[in-house]
Amino acid sequence: MRPIPPKRSDFSHWTTEKLRNADTDQFHHVNNAVLASFFESGRMGVFSGEQVKALMGNANIAVVQLLINFHKELFYPGEVSIGTLMKNISERSFTLTQGIFINDDCIASADAICVLLDPLSSRATKINDSLRQHLLGANG
Repeated sequence: MRPIPPKRSDFSHWTTEKLRNADTDQFHHVNNAVLASFFESGRMGVFSGEQVKALMGNANIAVVQLLINFHKELFYPGEVSIGTLMKNISERSFTLTQGIFINDDCIASADAICVLLDPLSSRATKINDSLRQHLLGANG
């Protein structure tokens, strides 16, 4: 069964990326691996502000699962908008839902399960209440 693509209105945080000729494959469309990089750019847009960095302390973000659904082909040239929404936050992980759009057309969507890693132990660390509230508030 084919997943239903999300709509632009489903997302609260946006990042924009320009397509590059180097992103294309031998079939003249943007390579699927590049879409994973666009999703990363969208996730990092959520975590790039100074306030969220302070709430994270020294922790790093690690993606432990990434599920991508490809809905349409993407061709160079152009620009894409990456929408990101905090879907769920548990004690040690959170799930982001994302969509890559050209205008109102969803090219691909993804769910990324992420954890905060303690830089010294390389183990998942608890998500503190302040960070949790900030991330939930980022949904608009």
